[in-house]
Amino acid sequence: MKKLITLLLLIALFVGVAHSQKVTFSLSNPRIQSGYFKYDLMATIPSGQAWAVGSCNIRINFTCVPTGALTVKTDNPVENANPNISGANGYQNMTTTSILNGTAISLNILTFNTSGFYRFTPGIYLIGTLRWTVSGTVNNTAMTFRVPPDQYPTLVFDSLVQLGYPSGFNVVQPTPTGVIQVANELPTEYQLYQNYPNPFNPVTTIKYDIPKKVLVVIKIYDITGREVEELVNQEQEQGRYEISWSADRLSSGIYFYTIRTKDFSDTKRMVLIK
Repeated sequence: MKKLITLLLLIALFVGVAHSQKVTFSLSNPRIQSGYFKYDLMATIPSGQAWAVGSCNIRINFTCVPTGALTVKTDNPVENANPNISGANGYQNMTTTSILNGTAISLNILTFNTSGFYRFTPGIYLIGTLRWTVSGTVNNTAMTFRVPPDQYPTLVFDSLVQLGYPSGFNVVQPTPTGVIQVANELPTEYQLYQNYPNPFNPVTTIKYDIPKKVLVVIKIYDITGREVEELVNQEQEQGRYEISWSADRLSSGIYFYTIRTKDFSDTKRMVLIK
């Protein structure tokens, strides 16, 4: 009897693991580069799991201020498409398409495989970069993954098996991000202010002054000097600006943020406590 009970417990444990979550999607590193607003689509495979990538449509709503400043850039293949699941190993080129009358973007993974699917083992992977063309100045953006019960939700397959939400796959909805110019402030010199709050968890605000029209680059680094995220890379008019930044995907620790223009640079320290 004890052996039977033990066997049943092992079977129950195996079944629980077999049906646990395989992949979580998130958006990372919002930035403006070469006239495009970009977001990196990431996939995280948890410990003990593997994702055998089938055909998928990963769909994301977007809004921006001002309205109409962003238009989906349809790509074939996607910029920075993961080379294992785009144009190789039986997969077609990964694409992006504009859907729902231009209010959402879909990243599409297509394969005609019936076996031999590429498998992602535990870790964090770049799937591809989503792009929007920019008209004028983008002050802030908001993105949300389309998931059930939304109409036309994200569809994710593990080989030929459709994964359910949120048990088979999940998403991390990103915090709205953006560069907001503060009205009625026309500074006459450069200034990078201390972030607030500091320490923070997980969102903080970075404020800075620009005395003239210039290309501005702002980046985040960890304690080892590794670049974590590029917050700004665009030409900006004279003014005072604020950036709301979320470090929800990062671990507690000391980080640094830098501002660089052709004639000014500064660095400040901040502390993330979770």
